[in-house]
Amino acid sequence: MIRNRTPPALHLPSARGLAGAALAAVIAVGAVTGCAPQDAGPGTPPDSPSGTAASPKPGSDATMNSDGPGAQLLLLHARLRNELGAEYADGWIDRGVLHVAVTGPEAEAKVRDAGAEPVLVAFSADELLQARNQVQTWLADKPVPDLKVHSISTSGRTGTVTVKVPADQVTALQTAVDGQAPAGEISVIVEESAGMTTPMSTK
Repeated sequence: MIRNRTPPALHLPSARGLAGAALAAVIAVGAVTGCAPQDAGPGTPPDSPSGTAASPKPGSDATMNSDGPGAQLLLLHARLRNELGAEYADGWIDRGVLHVAVTGPEAEAKVRDAGAEPVLVAFSADELLQARNQVQTWLADKPVPDLKVHSISTSGRTGTVTVKVPADQVTALQTAVDGQAPAGEISVIVEESAGMTTPMSTK
């Protein structure tokens, strides 16, 4: 919070952007780590960060450079993401510490041995991606009349899929989600969207 000057947690790139993330860590880490977690918009993978880097503040995680600890954390995350495979769920930096969410005790030990902070969760990144795809297919059948989906995203930290829609469709869609459970045991959260020019395609 700005009030107590606690730096926000920084979401890390997913498997689709690992190579780019590692390169960015060496070339322009500030541009990657200055972004707070945001929703995936049209054409954006559900588990990747989006948005424009904010101006870094002294003493925050966003002030990392190619020779600093932030670059090393990004590279460590990229390595762990690859090594953990199907047991990986998410990764983020909070107060200078790399946190990695995993689904099993062996992966938890591996993260700890590598010098990062493990977080045990119920669902892997692969399972959440599958759930996101199921939700997108379900939304294509228009469970709510005139549905306008602005984004669909996943969070390995919370084990959820989030769908953002206009304010007047939130209640109806959440009711439909609760009644039909389109992602099975994975929770789907419907939130109000800040808005966008063109709703994303659910096909």
